[in-house]
Amino acid sequence: MKRLAAFGLVTFAALLMTTRDAHAYLDPGTGSMLLQGLIAGVAAASVALGGYWSKVKAFFSSDRKTRSRPADPPEQ
Repeated sequence: MKRLAAFGLVTFAALLMTTRDAHAYLDPGTGSMLLQGLIAGVAAASVALGGYWSKVKAFFSSDRKTRSRPADPPEQ
């Protein structure tokens, strides 16, 4: 019984690995859409990294040390 199940599984896997012709057509608009998506991804990544970069820069900046100290009491 195990041999029959294994044979069926191997046969099913072999059928999944066979290929057929797709007969698909990619028009020029497809290339421009892919290019637009790539440009949008780069723009989104640069905005996201820019936000994180400003946080990292503020963390290591020397102004942070002076802002973290309590203010001196006003002199009378």
